[in-house]
Amino acid sequence: MVKIDYDKTIYYMTLALAFSMPLSRAMISALVVLLILFWILEKDFKDKYRQIVSSRLLVAISIYLLFSAISVIWSSNIDEALNMMRLNIYWLVIFVIATKIKKEQINSIINAFLIGMFISESIAYGVFFELWKFKYATVGNPSPFMFWIDYSVFMAFTSLLLLNRIFSKNYTFKEKIMFVFFFTTVTGNLFLAIGRTGQVAFIAGVLVLMIMRYRFTFKSIFMTVLTLGIILTTAYSISNTFKMRTNVAIEDIKNISNMNFEGSWGIRVAYWITSYHIFKEHPVIGVGVGDFQDETKKLLQSDNYPYLNSETKEFMSNHHPHNQFLLVAMQMGVVGLVLFIYMIYQIIRLKIKDREIKELSILFVTVFFVSCFAEPLLLKQFTLVLFILFVGLFATQEQKI
Repeated sequence: MVKIDYDKTIYYMTLALAFSMPLSRAMISALVVLLILFWILEKDFKDKYRQIVSSRLLVAISIYLLFSAISVIWSSNIDEALNMMRLNIYWLVIFVIATKIKKEQINSIINAFLIGMFISESIAYGVFFELWKFKYATVGNPSPFMFWIDYSVFMAFTSLLLLNRIFSKNYTFKEKIMFVFFFTTVTGNLFLAIGRTGQVAFIAGVLVLMIMRYRFTFKSIFMTVLTLGIILTTAYSISNTFKMRTNVAIEDIKNISNMNFEGSWGIRVAYWITSYHIFKEHPVIGVGVGDFQDETKKLLQSDNYPYLNSETKEFMSNHHPHNQFLLVAMQMGVVGLVLFIYMIYQIIRLKIKDREIKELSILFVTVFFVSCFAEPLLLKQFTLVLFILFVGLFATQEQKI
């Protein structure tokens, strides 16, 4: 009988997950199932349990997931609630990575992710320059494998990961030349695409990176203004898409001030209004994980929103609220929201000795959760797996100190 080396098998599958994450929905699904399956087959649950309960982050995640599962009880729409619970299975990979991956393996996993991103953006550039066609990607939206908002989050994080490496003393001059090239191309791709979510998150991430590097000093302010000034000015001058989306955003803001909620940003503001009313009616434990859409429909069928036209109401009735924090507040009330924010806090406060990885964890939290104000990223496969992979790696660093 062949004896399985579970440590190596889980490591290689995690490498494959990191590489395929920007490239293949099917590979993500298969590898998530396999990682969980092999982790269970290995057994050794006593040691795994000890590692999990010794980590405040993993305990915080466990409590949040448990409360999410319990909220099915007060959901009226059981089918939707169970569909939401299906996504919780992905979260188990955090525990697999945190208990099985060694800290010396983390950089190779991150490098596998970067290689996957390089392939993805190479395909995107080929579409943009009309060298080839690929799936549903277009010149105006060269996102080859995922929805443009999700792709913008991937690019924003990749760009900041590379920028952090450029500033790091851990790499040779030749390596930094390669990082500068990759940073330039991925940042260019970010501002060629139409995903403003990632662009805003990138700006926030640059600010955080400069403060981490230079504290809150004149130098950090100067470096931030200089870096963002060069990038944004170049993007606005070169990218017609970025220029158009910037002008649309300005127009949306003007319309909102006149109680016109038809634009992309206007609909998001309208969701804030309706979500607040739902939260006010169910403040403690929310409406349950499956009922947020049904409750939104009920509200919009009333006469309380004369400033929303029929098309806006129709869209809002059939979609999520475009905000992870609003979604959690509606689903699980103040209890769920506090647990969610506590989980984020535990990621931030992880005690990681490796400075580069510690800084990367702060940059990841910045990019991911700034983006969560515009999109419920934990509802979507690609961005959910981005979350579980890197949170698992950061937890591994703390576990193996």
